[in-house]
Amino acid sequence: MDTTLTVRKPGAVLGDRLEVSTSELPRRLADGGAAPVLLVTGTPYAPGLDAVTGDLLWQAGVREVRIRETVRADDGLLHFLHFLREAASHGIEVVWESEGDLGCDTRLLYHLPPRAGDPSWRSAYRYGLCHYRVGPGFVTVTDQRRGPAVPFTLRRTQEIRLVQDLDRPGPSDESSAFAGLLRSGLIISNGRDALCLPYRLRRWPIPCTVI
Repeated sequence: MDTTLTVRKPGAVLGDRLEVSTSELPRRLADGGAAPVLLVTGTPYAPGLDAVTGDLLWQAGVREVRIRETVRADDGLLHFLHFLREAASHGIEVVWESEGDLGCDTRLLYHLPPRAGDPSWRSAYRYGLCHYRVGPGFVTVTDQRRGPAVPFTLRRTQEIRLVQDLDRPGPSDESSAFAGLLRSGLIISNGRDALCLPYRLRRWPIPCTVI
């Protein structure tokens, strides 16, 4: 599967576009070959999107991504959620819509850019709603997706390793650490693969008291 990005340069007419495949996207972003608005066509959950980080998007000048194709609940959904999470880490807007149910509790996704036509998600969403910080030998998570802020610290080596390993979609396992993170909503799984949901804050919100 592949994803094609149609990039409209600032001030260019609508017909002046540059199409970039998923395999070329990280290099294109690294070279600065992007624009404030990216128009995405093709499957929006190609595995190649896992190479796209929020830093790459932000440094290339991207501030909004518009997904042209409808997102469906299938095996590729975790790749798209990873893309949303990376955009959210910098507060980059993503305009997208889904077809039917996503097959999960969408409240777990309220910290990610909301889908079109979902007023509950849109009203709940804000930057920093569920994020983590890394320290020497610990990870501190702040989660406000389902109510007041619930900060807590992960200190077990296996939990910290899972947060790191599942920064991109990776295999699920049967460990107690995995089960605990799954119950707490810090990871999401399709049964075979899983993804860490909180993101690292890449810029500080103003006012900082919102998180």
